[in-house]
Amino acid sequence: MLELFKFFLKKIDFLAIAEMLRKRKNRMVAARLHLILVKSYEIIELYRVLLDELKTALASHQRAEDRHHFSLHPDRIIYLLELQASNLEVMETLTFDLMHELQILDHKFAEAYRELLPSKFGILFEAQGLLAGGRLSLVESGPQYFPADVYGEYRTLWFTSDAPQQDRREVEKYLYGWSGEEKTIIDVNVHDGDAFFHELNRYWEKEDPEKRLQEIEELTEKYKDVLLQNFSIEDILSDIGKLRRYQSWAK
Repeated sequence: MLELFKFFLKKIDFLAIAEMLRKRKNRMVAARLHLILVKSYEIIELYRVLLDELKTALASHQRAEDRHHFSLHPDRIIYLLELQASNLEVMETLTFDLMHELQILDHKFAEAYRELLPSKFGILFEAQGLLAGGRLSLVESGPQYFPADVYGEYRTLWFTSDAPQQDRREVEKYLYGWSGEEKTIIDVNVHDGDAFFHELNRYWEKEDPEKRLQEIEELTEKYKDVLLQNFSIEDILSDIGKLRRYQSWAK
């Protein structure tokens, strides 16, 4: 999921937008860039909290006979995942409004918009759905594969207050939409014991999420520098109250 978000951020391309705006003074665009930057920092911070708490759970895990002991509160993780889903929704709303406006000002941004919104829903739509359902994707791939990895495997950690009572095979069957074809789905619940910690450990060793998060943070810092160098406080704040952050499906 981190690789997906990095792709998303790169497509916004603050520098190209700033260069275009040198000829056209548009405070609405400057305000949107500012809010996108702020939301990026929120997403980074929340992901860091999630990684810290999961890493602590992995380090503290002990098994005594048939019981597993570790430092993690599933309800808190569920809350953090739901909050991150909301963050991604706001990010998409801000970005799509930005891209619509940029298309009018300069047609070169049309291709970036098509890649961010390749169909009815944006590339972060699947990620929002997983997070809102208490699932953290362990897949690190770009939009051409997500929510699967390059090998066609779907991997998630699933957080629930109590052990799920549903037929897990049926849950997995429809988790990514049923097409009649078998999928390789590893959907491990926090109450699954060894299987949960096996997948969590695999994620750290194979995907190195902390390094990926650092790369996103470095990209965001570059965007901050571009914003500071090209826009004044007045440019950024004058129209900020006019911008929408959430979709209204009633309109």
